[in-house]
Amino acid sequence: MTIEDRLRDLATTPPVGLEKSTLLTAGAADRVVRTDSPVGDLWIAFSIRGVTGLTPAFSTPTLDEFLAHHRRTAYEDTRLPRDLEALVRPALDDGSTEGVPIDLAGLADFQRSVLRACATIPVGTVRSYGWIAESIDKPGAVRAVGSALGRNPIPLLVPCHRVVRSDGSVGNYAFGPEMKHDLLVREGAILA
Repeated sequence: MTIEDRLRDLATTPPVGLEKSTLLTAGAADRVVRTDSPVGDLWIAFSIRGVTGLTPAFSTPTLDEFLAHHRRTAYEDTRLPRDLEALVRPALDDGSTEGVPIDLAGLADFQRSVLRACATIPVGTVRSYGWIAESIDKPGAVRAVGSALGRNPIPLLVPCHRVVRSDGSVGNYAFGPEMKHDLLVREGAILA
């Protein structure tokens, strides 16, 4: 290999770690950790702006499965940053998510508005899909609200489990109606 060939290689191949570092610093990639919680092991992804993804490990047991589900560039890390962990842990313990930074970048405007409305539902209460639709000035969009909630990348922290059918029944949940029921019982929103 000539010196020119080696210089050409160096010019087109970034040093190891530079791409990752650049993406993370720019907020164009996430870090992901596996951690325990009161509802079992979770994968939590986060950017420089906040939590971007949260999935129970039983639904995506491996990092590769989580990354395929997460659909954002992410790199494994060993633990949450202390300041983020200090906000996330209590939120997972008691359901009160106020103050937890959430990063909804990259989502469609409609889904962001649905998730923002959902995030206002207090612990121990439920709202209907219709309530969400009305609160975002889209009263005819009840089914679309359900679809947007079904794709919620940050369940538990954006508490879509607090959204129920207009007849009061639990309805669907990405991780099964049993988990939704258990979360609502745990928060005191419904009786066991």
